[in-house]
Amino acid sequence: VTVSFVSGPPETRKVAAIAIRQPGHVRVNTPETMSKFRPRVIGKAMLSARPSLAISSHRRLRRVWAAAPMLRTLSLPMLPVAVGAVFAASPFSSIAAYTPLSLDALSKLHHCFGGDASVYDNRPMPQRAPSGGTISALSVQVPALERLAPYLRRPGATALDLGFGSGVMVAMLLAVGDEQAHVTGVDLADKVPAARANLRGQVPNDADQCPYVPFSEDGFELLPGDVFEYLHDWERTGTKFDVLYAGCSLNPDTDQLRLFLRALKPDGAAVFNLGHFGAQGMYFVADAGRTCELLMQVNFMMAESPQTPPITGQRVPLRPDLLGQWIRTHVFSDA
Repeated sequence: VTVSFVSGPPETRKVAAIAIRQPGHVRVNTPETMSKFRPRVIGKAMLSARPSLAISSHRRLRRVWAAAPMLRTLSLPMLPVAVGAVFAASPFSSIAAYTPLSLDALSKLHHCFGGDASVYDNRPMPQRAPSGGTISALSVQVPALERLAPYLRRPGATALDLGFGSGVMVAMLLAVGDEQAHVTGVDLADKVPAARANLRGQVPNDADQCPYVPFSEDGFELLPGDVFEYLHDWERTGTKFDVLYAGCSLNPDTDQLRLFLRALKPDGAAVFNLGHFGAQGMYFVADAGRTCELLMQVNFMMAESPQTPPITGQRVPLRPDLLGQWIRTHVFSDA
């Protein structure tokens, strides 16, 4: 078992690994700077055995370093205590404990909704669902779900999926989340019938072999139209979600990201794509912008809306540390 602790911008991230090297003992590897470190999707074994815990401050990370000599002497039965102590110093201490995702079940679910169940390819791919459009590969969706899972597992968690397409991410958010979780999806009107049929298990192909399906309609709502119209309304009414996910790429020259994140609870988490073609990243944001990670480079469809025209002289920064600062200033200044 390996637990990784990550801190700092991508070019200076440091990792301290706690690993079982031999029966009855725990060894702590010394931290080393890893240039160009990027979390990637990960094979089944790594996914089930190596959660990544984002440490939001170097101070917390230094406490982990300081504990290393002590941890080297721990016996195997003490591992849960040691890991529990690290959790207590981490941002996850106030949310649900880590539980591995079921990659096999998610792969089958992804296939039922039109994907090829690939965990290696992060390009959009044609989907079989009659709604047309694209469906992201698991190599994009699984890292997002890993980061969002603790927030989705809160009792009665609420989530928003911007651009649900075939409904696959609505399904995955429900599959990973609490039994009482509720997901709201927004997309063009022509996507709603196909996504609802997929979620209700009404599509003949492989529907009877699709895990988690059918989903109760009490657990999801599919809204037709322009998501930014809804976001404007939700900002006025104070409607907020525990989890936000955007599969398309938000335009950094517009108000799209601010509107999107204004629908997030300050203690919630979001995964979204940001940037123009050729310079897009998928980001994880939590703790009112205090945690901001670049998960991977992507190249997806841009979000377009007459509600969010370009703003002259404004561009949201793409570097994670600057983006986190921008989010704290422009979105969560009152948090």
